[in-house]
Amino acid sequence: MLPSAVVAVPHGSGYYALFYVLGFGVNLALLLWEGRQRGYPLRSWLLLLACVAVPFILGTKLLALSGPEWEVLMRSGELPASEARSVLGGALASGMALPLLRRAFGYGRHVYDAFALPLCAALVVQCVGCVLTGCCFGVPTAGSWGLTYGPGTLPYLVQVYQGLIPAGAPASLPTHPTQLYALVLCAGVGAVLLLTRHRVWPGGSRRWLQVGLLLAGRFVLEFWRDPASEPVGAAAHTHAGLTMLQLQWALLMMAPVALGSWWWQVRQAGRTTPAPEPTPVNLSGRNLLAVGGLLLLTAWVGPWALSLPEVLVVKALLLAVLALEAGAYLRSVASTARPVRAALPLGLASTVFVLTSQVSPDSTLPAATPEKYYTLSGSFSSGRFLREQNTEGGCGGSTPLELYRHRYATGTLDFSRTKMPGTNVDGDVHMAERTVGVRLHVGGDQETPLGAGLYRRRTTLFALNPYVQLDRPWVGVGLGLMVGNLGYHRYLSGDGVSVFDMQASVRVGQREQVYALADYNYLNYGPGNPQQRFGIGTGLGGSKWQLLAGAASSKGYDVQEGASRWSGFAEVGFRPTPAWQVNSFALFGNSNQRQVGLRLSRRLSAR
Repeated sequence: MLPSAVVAVPHGSGYYALFYVLGFGVNLALLLWEGRQRGYPLRSWLLLLACVAVPFILGTKLLALSGPEWEVLMRSGELPASEARSVLGGALASGMALPLLRRAFGYGRHVYDAFALPLCAALVVQCVGCVLTGCCFGVPTAGSWGLTYGPGTLPYLVQVYQGLIPAGAPASLPTHPTQLYALVLCAGVGAVLLLTRHRVWPGGSRRWLQVGLLLAGRFVLEFWRDPASEPVGAAAHTHAGLTMLQLQWALLMMAPVALGSWWWQVRQAGRTTPAPEPTPVNLSGRNLLAVGGLLLLTAWVGPWALSLPEVLVVKALLLAVLALEAGAYLRSVASTARPVRAALPLGLASTVFVLTSQVSPDSTLPAATPEKYYTLSGSFSSGRFLREQNTEGGCGGSTPLELYRHRYATGTLDFSRTKMPGTNVDGDVHMAERTVGVRLHVGGDQETPLGAGLYRRRTTLFALNPYVQLDRPWVGVGLGLMVGNLGYHRYLSGDGVSVFDMQASVRVGQREQVYALADYNYLNYGPGNPQQRFGIGTGLGGSKWQLLAGAASSKGYDVQEGASRWSGFAEVGFRPTPAWQVNSFALFGNSNQRQVGLRLSRRLSAR
């Protein structure tokens, strides 16, 4: 008899998470290829994939919950800490969501078939992770094809609990390689789909064939799988003298229904002319609305239901959609779009990062250890200003100065790293709080003449803003650079756009008590119209609130004679928890300069 294969996997290995993400990556890559082959619009197709991925992830967990865990979920509203997963739950949840989603995004029934082959490939990859991790293992076998697992793995622990091996055994008993059986099953179903890809079948029929074959194969596979490795329906039931697992009884009913649906659709298609697949229409407004809804769902379930790899998958999909939407909007700024629309994608992208960040700051660090943390911020601003400007005329001359109204909107993504005052491991004392970060600004500016002129222009705004901030209890200094298409905020008249500028700030006084602040090119909310500010602020005796008010001025625009270049401003910051902060900003009191902004920040531990 040949020896059994030995899989030495240390307890707590990350193989499952690795192949879980790889499986999602393979699935996504093949779905993108399918969408390209079918002519689907990329933006709505990516968004549809993201909307399907979230219920799939949640379904794998919800179906695997036990009765007591469901009681905890219903009572507390939070998913119990459990690593159990069931791909059947994911398939069920995404299968229920897809009919609603495909109608909402304008896809026909053929879109069901696009998911069939990629899922088989993803399951093949995931099965490799199951082999290495030891989950989904089979019952003990005397055959030479069994897999033997080392101490600390799930098969080993189950066999110790069942009394099949002593606690000090060097390895588990050989088990049926049900993970490899599943791999062969998924690869075989994928091969059937490839071999029949040129057959003219009605939309959705290939998905029924795939589901039916997978369910039937899983029914057979369960005869060799250890019930202890099955998170769903592992209890045995006897009906008509036949004893099987609950899951097998369910599969015995569902597999014929799925295969029968496929057979019925194929037979019906032979009597009618197949309907062509409709081409979906890409609507940006609908896409952004869907992104917003998915963000709300992700923000709600993220902290208690999504692991880090799952968050990364959702983020990657949403950010790809938003990047494409941003590109489309920025192109449309030059034609008919309002500037506010050019900033929305980046604002939503910022919200993706902030709302789906799940790591809270570490509040247990010793006082002698310098605390390090990161901050993710997303902000949005919108405003307007008046400016006299001219354009270049013929023969090198210029047109007369004319008054223009500018309306702008910008979105900003800000990432920074802060090191708090303290003593480092070498015993060196540093008293300053040090923050180093970079901001990415994207938006649009629309200028309209107020006189008889017909010259109009829409300008895309984009800028990188690296900065550094040093703070001590009684004084703070900040410096930064602005590089990019910054907008019309230079001193000079004309139609030239700034491409490089500086940023600076000085604070005198304690932030928790009373302080004075001066800003040059205040940029926390975007580059559309940076302010020069002088204000007085207070933290009301703590760090939960920050109130700041004073006078602000844009750079020296040539506006109507006698018009003031100064405005009032107010900024309010509120920190409901140590990890979260919300800031709002308003410029008022001058009809020539107005601006409002909102910023949401999340602090993340560096550990």
